[in-house]
Amino acid sequence: MTDAEFVVITNSRAQTFNARSFNDNRRRPSASLVIQPSFPRTLMESFIRAGESWLQQASVKTFVALVLTLSVLVFGLFGGFSGLSQSEAASTDSPLHFSHVTMTPRDANGMRVLLINGIIDNQSGTTQAVRPIRADLFAGEQLTASIVINPPADVIYGGQSRGFSTRVQYAGGKMPEVRLSFMP
Repeated sequence: MTDAEFVVITNSRAQTFNARSFNDNRRRPSASLVIQPSFPRTLMESFIRAGESWLQQASVKTFVALVLTLSVLVFGLFGGFSGLSQSEAASTDSPLHFSHVTMTPRDANGMRVLLINGIIDNQSGTTQAVRPIRADLFAGEQLTASIVINPPADVIYGGQSRGFSTRVQYAGGKMPEVRLSFMP
């Protein structure tokens, strides 16, 4: 039984070796084929260099002000200040509001279902009667399903909240949008 065989390689090259036949380097393009950068690219590079030189010369206070300004700008552009405005739900006369509404696709005994969870908040100081909840499922602007959810309690005391949950048969595909309201 042999594990390995060792072959001794000598320093002499074979007689058929030709340096040109083993050269796989490609020819380099001539200097006349070099593509010059376009004007917009050159302009952009000069603005970047000017901005970089300004940042290197700026004081610490100026740099902090720039970073803070850019942070506030990005925060605002991504909707960070939308929480300061009054929402449509807050402008209604009803003291009961929906919050923390989530939809989760699940598999229940081989059938696709959509689990809808949420919380009903009583933002008033008085006890409120809770009516049944209507959940409308929309795909785009088209109503695909509408169900009635029994409320978790008959009344909700002032400043308290109650959670609710239901399952809806779901065909799969794009996640629908849910719109909740109280039945009249």
